[in-house]
Amino acid sequence: MKMILTRPQHDITTKYLSVWAGEVINFAKEKGVEVFDLFKDKANKNDFVGRVKKLQPEIIFLNGHGNDDCVAGHNDEKIVEVKNNHDILRDTITYALSCNSGKILGPKVVENNTATYIGYQDEFIFVGNMNYLSRPQDDPMAKPFMEASNQVMISLLKGNEAQDASKKSKSKFEEHFVKLSSSNTDADSLQIAQCLWWDMRNQVCLGKLEAKLKV
Repeated sequence: MKMILTRPQHDITTKYLSVWAGEVINFAKEKGVEVFDLFKDKANKNDFVGRVKKLQPEIIFLNGHGNDDCVAGHNDEKIVEVKNNHDILRDTITYALSCNSGKILGPKVVENNTATYIGYQDEFIFVGNMNYLSRPQDDPMAKPFMEASNQVMISLLKGNEAQDASKKSKSKFEEHFVKLSSSNTDADSLQIAQCLWWDMRNQVCLGKLEAKLKV
């Protein structure tokens, strides 16, 4: 089984996503998955499209900034875009950890009924601590967001159906929300809790909900 992921790393947000995606890479390799990691400037349109066409991966993990109709790679180059190359994601399970792409891009990708798209129909928000910019993997404020969002990929790689992978991710968001929104929490914890709830509410699973990987 093959997996392609994009890991642009040109600003604080993409650095966090890129570093935390390492957890998914390690888990996939433990499961015997062939991982093709488009890291930093390799996360560009030409490399991505070329790899997908050549390898025909069963699963794609997109990290980066996004809009309603696209997901971007390194330096915000659009790598998947409606009315351009959205059909490159056909016959795959795609998880896009990016803002807004579940609003227009996701529905467009799955309209032929051969694809699954998990993403966010509004902004994906996370909170971080500026003291951890050099080591995002140790940031306790960002950890709940990254753990919950990565749960989509971890669950898929365990062989769960797409709809169940999304549910498990949402459950993890809710678990952290409940913990942080308890009555004795401080202002920072309450802010984090609100953002976790936002992400949970805006995650969508579209297309072939019962799709799963053969692991």
